[in-house]
Amino acid sequence: MSDSPTVDLSILLCAYNMQRELPRTLMTLSLTFQQGVEELTYEVLILDNGSTPPVEEGAIRTLLPNARVIRPASLRASPAYAINEAMRSARGRLVGLWIDGARMASPGVLRHAVQAWRSDPKRAIATLGFHLGPDVQMRTVLDGYNAAAEDKLLATVPWQDDGYRLFDISVLAGSSSAGWFGCINETNGLFLDRTLWDALGGFDERFEAPGGGFVNLDLWERAVALSGNRPWMILGEGTFHQVHGGVATNGPAEARTAMRAEYAAIHNRGFTSPLYQPQFVGALDAGRFDAGARRPLDRHRKVHSVRGRHFRVDLPTKALNSIQSGTLRTRYKGRRLAKSPFDLAHYMQLVDRLRPQTIIEVGTSEGGSALWFADQCRAFGLDETRIVTIDVNPPPFEIPGVRFHQADSTDPERTFPTELIEAMPHPWLVVEDSAHSYESASAVLAYFDARMRRGDMLVLEDGILADLEGKGYRALADGPNRALADFLRCGGDRYQIDAAICDFYGHNVTYSPNGWLRRL
Repeated sequence: MSDSPTVDLSILLCAYNMQRELPRTLMTLSLTFQQGVEELTYEVLILDNGSTPPVEEGAIRTLLPNARVIRPASLRASPAYAINEAMRSARGRLVGLWIDGARMASPGVLRHAVQAWRSDPKRAIATLGFHLGPDVQMRTVLDGYNAAAEDKLLATVPWQDDGYRLFDISVLAGSSSAGWFGCINETNGLFLDRTLWDALGGFDERFEAPGGGFVNLDLWERAVALSGNRPWMILGEGTFHQVHGGVATNGPAEARTAMRAEYAAIHNRGFTSPLYQPQFVGALDAGRFDAGARRPLDRHRKVHSVRGRHFRVDLPTKALNSIQSGTLRTRYKGRRLAKSPFDLAHYMQLVDRLRPQTIIEVGTSEGGSALWFADQCRAFGLDETRIVTIDVNPPPFEIPGVRFHQADSTDPERTFPTELIEAMPHPWLVVEDSAHSYESASAVLAYFDARMRRGDMLVLEDGILADLEGKGYRALADGPNRALADFLRCGGDRYQIDAAICDFYGHNVTYSPNGWLRRL
């Protein structure tokens, strides 16, 4: 430890080519952003691990006067050695470590970390990790999420004035997926009494992978054990990862496989998340509770987001299960309707606004939905609107203005009444509600994509199945959502997700998450 006068807290940020991200991180650690730290003496050390151009201390101090830049004596692919070296110059009795300097902090992190430390300094103190964006960045970067997209996302909330708004535009990191009350794999925002850091010996310098590999997971595992398996966890706070091309978060899957192999070679075993009984400090309000709540069904998703929008429906699983039970029992004029109350309202407003000349329904069951659409059209004075209903087993009855056709949604080019469909007047409202499989949804989307015109609407139903409990729903493997994601990735700018409909009652409170598409 340095011989200079001590301070309450030293925070060490490891930075490598973070010209865009580092200023935001530093802002969130400033006295003007952090709350309840007016009496706290602290310093922020920026470990510039070979950035090009180098981090300029003068520029940094305009953002954070108590910051200073440290440059390692030698550069290595792993920051473990450099961090250990830099920590020896830290003056704090409590030390905080950001192995990734791209992580912004919520406003109460420092206050609660110090509170926990003063209550019991013999235990490590950790924060949950979050990723900015609609999903963890290992996946979103593959879908085009980048610095420009993130800058636009950050501009949608006044996070500079209310740092807790960062929870509104982020998701739990994979390492923190167990949520507020679970056991996490690592923390980026770790605090230790200086004596604990020294007892741990800092980072294990045998980890040589670029970015450190699993070195941070290893440190947390050892810190938990040294804390008697009862570390402090800060409730209601977190750190938020900005996309910056980091090896662990934004790199390829092959790099993470190599990191696991390095950990196994060092420890002669594979990595498993440490189990512990946390002690809690901090507080949760409703909004932050939801942001950090574990979502077990997310682990089963095959696709998570598209075009910057998560497929998750903004309703709890228990409520959705009850809504589904009622939806499956809903009938109209004695016939099975099976549409959610939200979507009945959505369709009612859409029919009035779009005033379709043709409604094409793929999948109708007992015909209740066709009958309902016909009545809605008459109610809105659309007496000339034509309804074409396609099903593998169409109902054996007639409805004025409705034409039933038997066809297979997995083979529309061969079985759909193409000549009839192509003769139908526009605008169209196309509703795909057939087999809910990837194959059928993909085939129907491709079929109508070749025939729709500007202003037409296409609704892909039942992506909600990914949010419902039950083996039958899991067996469908997110078929509609996977088909929709692939369709939109290949469809370029031909379609726009109608967010006004999807989010009318809350984010994707519909049985067609991200599935209300307008042809451009």
